[in-house]
This record gives sequence, C-alpha cells and structure tokens, in this order.
Amino acid sequence: MGVRRSPPPALPFDTLPERSSPSPQVRRARKTPHISQPDLLDWQPPVTHLTAEDVGAVMLDAEAFHPPGGETFLYALMGRAEGQAILDGGLPLADRLIFLEGSLAALALADIPPEQDIGILRVRRRLIQSWLEVDHEGHGPCYVLVAKDPSGR
Repeated sequence: MGVRRSPPPALPFDTLPERSSPSPQVRRARKTPHISQPDLLDWQPPVTHLTAEDVGAVMLDAEAFHPPGGETFLYALMGRAEGQAILDGGLPLADRLIFLEGSLAALALADIPPEQDIGILRVRRRLIQSWLEVDHEGHGPCYVLVAKDPSGR
C-alpha cells in the first residue's frame, strides 16, 4: 500500500513582487566613492611673517649709509620706529614692503630731506628671494615682499 502524500502547503504572500535591486544600504555603500582625508598632523599654517633672524635683518643709519657692491643685500627705506617694529616682530608679508638694491637705495635716500627720521632695513636677498616679486618704481627695478608659497607650488 502506498503512502498518501498531501500537496505542499501554500506559501504565504505569494503575490509579492520579487525585489531585483539591492537594499538602499547596499546601494548607498556601493555608490559612495572612497575619499582620502588629509593628515591634519602634517598641515602647516601659512607663513605670514619672516623673523628678523631668519632673513638677517639689520637696521642701518641713513646718514652713514654706503652700500657695498654686489647683490648680497636688499634695502628698505622706512622710519626708525617702523624698522624697530619689524626687527621685533618680523617682516609682515601682507604689508608688501618694497626693497631696493644698494645703488637705488642710495639714490632714493638722496631725495629724502635730512630732517626725516629715516632708517634703512637691510636683509639678505637670498633669504627672502622666494617671497619677492619684481616691480619697477622710480629709477629702476625694486622688489616687493609678498605672501606666497616659497616652494613654488
């Protein structure tokens, strides 16, 4: 005698549509590109000042100024108080200080009345070269100190 088999039970919710797309969580994870985060410990703040020691800055007396030959130094004519503030706080890159070569500084100094309290800020050219832009003013070329990336990037 044979065993009587009953038909398999009906599945609940037979009429539900089949889902062909993955769940929203899977879809979101697949579409999100991998974005690498910069290492915050490697971040360097932008340079806003150059210290007087780093650029070899010295204040010179205008009355006894005789520039040496060569292009080793650049000179900025300014009031003594402003010069002392720069020696104490550094050269501000945002102020666009104007530097001249020695011969042009002597010519510019000759045009200034002797009663003005003028000093001469001397810096080493090679130490600020990365922050200089060439400009032309008055008798010849001058150099303007600007804030920029010294590495050229």
